[in-house]
Amino acid sequence: MVYKRYGLEESSDGTWHVIDYHEGRTAEMHGTVLNRLPHDVATDLMIILNAEEKRKAEARPQHTKVHLMATGRYSRRKNLNNYWAVVDAVTGQAIVVDGVVMDMLTDEDAEALVERLNLKDEEGYRLVVPDIAAEQQIIETLRAGFLIPLAQ
Repeated sequence: MVYKRYGLEESSDGTWHVIDYHEGRTAEMHGTVLNRLPHDVATDLMIILNAEEKRKAEARPQHTKVHLMATGRYSRRKNLNNYWAVVDAVTGQAIVVDGVVMDMLTDEDAEALVERLNLKDEEGYRLVVPDIAAEQQIIETLRAGFLIPLAQ
């Protein structure tokens, strides 16, 4: 059943008025109160107003976050165990970073990773997650005063 915002009520004098069920009062159109109308005119106005309301409802996005998430390549999906997985929207598979599947993340971590991945994707760069062990080795080497080139 389709819910209609506007309906008709008959007045005691035999005329009709268009009711806005959301507002709980007689509807208005372009500043004109839609009351004391013949039945056929009131019916036509009710149909027009309901069609306009339906068009507006279909035109606006359901939720802004859903719309924003749909524009990026990466998104997040909740697992059955209340953790989050970061997925590639093209393949639908959880992404892998440095051999680790990104599927047991907190809500905040997953959201931050999705934002970072989509930002890098928009910039046209491939995300490079640094190897922590290699970074630690560089830091230790610099502290020791030696500069050893690392193979890339």
